[in-house]
Amino acid sequence: MIPPQWATETGERLTIDEFGRQFLAAWSRIEWRFLKLECWQTYKEPDGNKSQELYRQGEIDLAMEILAKEAESDRPLYDDVRSRGIEYSRIRLVQEPLTSYLRYELLAYRIRAELGEVIEIVRCDSTLRLPNEDLFDFLIFDRHTALIHDYGDAGSQSGGWLTRDPGVLASLESKAVGLRRRAVPLPQFLAAE
Repeated sequence: MIPPQWATETGERLTIDEFGRQFLAAWSRIEWRFLKLECWQTYKEPDGNKSQELYRQGEIDLAMEILAKEAESDRPLYDDVRSRGIEYSRIRLVQEPLTSYLRYELLAYRIRAELGEVIEIVRCDSTLRLPNEDLFDFLIFDRHTALIHDYGDAGSQSGGWLTRDPGVLASLESKAVGLRRRAVPLPQFLAAE
């Protein structure tokens, strides 16, 4: 699903490489809060994702080793979050029964949570279409920048949009904050599984 026009019409279309560069630029300006919303129940990872291939083959321990190494490469980000006192939260919408991809992703979340990432889970009705016009993947940096993902129709990121439109930023922030009120911390979600 392409994100809705209300969120992208005032934004700048980005390739996948530009998306990465704009992430770094926005991160360098962040002062107090980073929110990440994830809605898809299955993402299409790039070909050759070794940990996901091992997971599919039932090699969970080997998949976990690779996921731990991948997470370790993000340690500088988590250290930066702690040292600067940034509120950092991944808000993950989940429908049950869990997809195979979500079960795989939860392995990665356990590791990342140990490194200090705050992951909050929002259970959604299984009949709700995700993503939709109101709920789609985005990143919001303080109140100055948002990056909206473009996963097309297949769940494989091809780029996205950069927006600094105050109205769009306020709407995205409101959605994220509202979802956080309904969320449970990852450990609580896992304990109930």
